[in-house]
Amino acid sequence: MSVPPEPALERPIRLVGSRQRRLEGADLAALERTSREIEIVCATGDRFVERWRGVPIPSLLEVAEAPPETTHLLVDARDGLRACVPVETALEGLLAVAKGGRPLAEDGEYATRFVAPGVDGVRTVKGVARIETTALAPGVDPEDRERRGRSG
Repeated sequence: MSVPPEPALERPIRLVGSRQRRLEGADLAALERTSREIEIVCATGDRFVERWRGVPIPSLLEVAEAPPETTHLLVDARDGLRACVPVETALEGLLAVAKGGRPLAEDGEYATRFVAPGVDGVRTVKGVARIETTALAPGVDPEDRERRGRSG
């Protein structure tokens, strides 16, 4: 079985948990990868199902040594967008590097995308720059931790 090529990252991806780690393309390529069909629901209401391939979020949380009190992940894009996603939902997701059998970088827009079942399309962050664990207190609205990117 051949080894998939390493993703062509513009810049390293920063993982932040109990420990901080910068992932270069070679680091990302060394992590377990899997494929999953995930439905994306766009803000327009359009839905599409694709087969995504990438690193399972639990593998990234292990690298970052996610604290047990983690309730949410802050997923930042290179364009400034930030999504705040419940960790239980994110655990089924991927840091995708391919869609439909083709590397995301082939399209030229971005090399990575956070995707997970049940996550609204606007929160499936393109061009991931950082994934940070956080513990939100009861009653705190996760949307207060989000921000729009230049394109949003």
